[in-house]
Amino acid sequence: MEQLISIEEKRSFLKWFLRRYQLKSRECIWLLNYVLSDEHLISLLKFVDNTSGCPRAMIISEKNASHTAFVYRKHDVETNEPEKAFHDIRMDQDEIIYVHLVFPSSSLSSEYVSILEENPHDRHFINARYGDEVSRLIEQAESQFMVAFLESEIDKALVTHDKKRFVELAAQLKQIREGR
Repeated sequence: MEQLISIEEKRSFLKWFLRRYQLKSRECIWLLNYVLSDEHLISLLKFVDNTSGCPRAMIISEKNASHTAFVYRKHDVETNEPEKAFHDIRMDQDEIIYVHLVFPSSSLSSEYVSILEENPHDRHFINARYGDEVSRLIEQAESQFMVAFLESEIDKALVTHDKKRFVELAAQLKQIREGR
């Protein structure tokens, strides 16, 4: 199953991440800003929960994380130097880059969970850790949509003086707001 995360969603997330967290390496900030400056490079990014098996991957850690500050892997070659990754990204703008960000409570971050994609190279790409959070986000979005829809329909019923429809819709809206 191919997931489609838009370039704008990825850009927005990266900007949020850079504003919110300090990274262990300032070169990582430069690298992410370089990627942010080019739509094509952003389109190559796939944010994943783990990079196991990925042919080209990057792991970037927040300042307080216990993980290594930076790891870049392309096939069998691995480096901890963002400068080498920058050079490779500049030279190879065709191959997907799988990115794993290490920061506190990442599994609870709706911003992060919303841009995560499955790692097609990992045999176990269903991660139960995010399942409940994703379900909660979907339920919340459905509820918000239903409330907006019902409010719009209630407005229409008021304009057309359709009392019966108004009462039905108001009851449905009340049920949703009460959490049924």
